[in-house]
Amino acid sequence: MSTTIYQGQVAPDAYVMNVTPGTSGLDLSTVTAASLEIELPDGTEVTWTATRSNQTTTTLRLTHVLASGDTPQIGTYRVYGALTVSGGTQRTDPETIEVLPEFGA
Repeated sequence: MSTTIYQGQVAPDAYVMNVTPGTSGLDLSTVTAASLEIELPDGTEVTWTATRSNQTTTTLRLTHVLASGDTPQIGTYRVYGALTVSGGTQRTDPETIEVLPEFGA
């Protein structure tokens, strides 16, 4: 799945990742914390905070309210959820964010 965000976009806009267990069998109700791990187009890695909502055994929504500095580069960002569970951290499958110039240049 790919999402489009414009460079410099900030709150109230947000990035939302909907998580399902897929073939992992992970009980998403056991997730106690989560963040979003981001790889920028130049390979730099950063972490975005995420709030959890709609959490059940089979669904989980991670939301990051966009802030100044979140999208410093134009291009494709790879993102995955880092889910904290009793056994450690589980990663979601990666998604992509396409960051476009603010004024469509």
